[in-house]
Amino acid sequence: MQPLTKDTCRGNWGTLLLPIEPDDTIDFSRLSIEIDMLIAAGVDGIYSNGTAGEFHTQTETEFDQISQLLADKCNVANMPFQIGVSHPIPAIMLDRVRRCQSLKPSAYQVILPDWVALSEQEAEHFFIRIAAAADTIPLVLYNPPHAKKYYRPKPLIVYYMLFHR
Repeated sequence: MQPLTKDTCRGNWGTLLLPIEPDDTIDFSRLSIEIDMLIAAGVDGIYSNGTAGEFHTQTETEFDQISQLLADKCNVANMPFQIGVSHPIPAIMLDRVRRCQSLKPSAYQVILPDWVALSEQEAEHFFIRIAAAADTIPLVLYNPPHAKKYYRPKPLIVYYMLFHR
């Protein structure tokens, strides 16, 4: 899959809604059907593990299974996809990026560490570490206005990190 750029990260992106069984396990057959439906609907891309994907409740095995399923289906359909590597623990987020390299997503969706509002310098250090692990795969920052800190990164560093890989 081609990495996203500032020109191709546009349009309507479908998010995976995590189907949970009564016993709290993930229904992977329904998740597979959901991905097929999003592809058939012609969205501009699909992303996993957002807040509606319950990223904060997944085990690492579940994260890997979700990411692999999304990558397999999107690569066959030539559908751009972002893997949401977000996690409350930055070290796990970094490990997720490293583990997903072979899946070749169009981008990684990340959040800032959320237990404390970071300074600009701390946030930039975090982005630099994540970007280094992501290598040629760009980052998409999920930073809504209700976050602990609404981060407005310096335009040059964001432009480079997100779109010039």
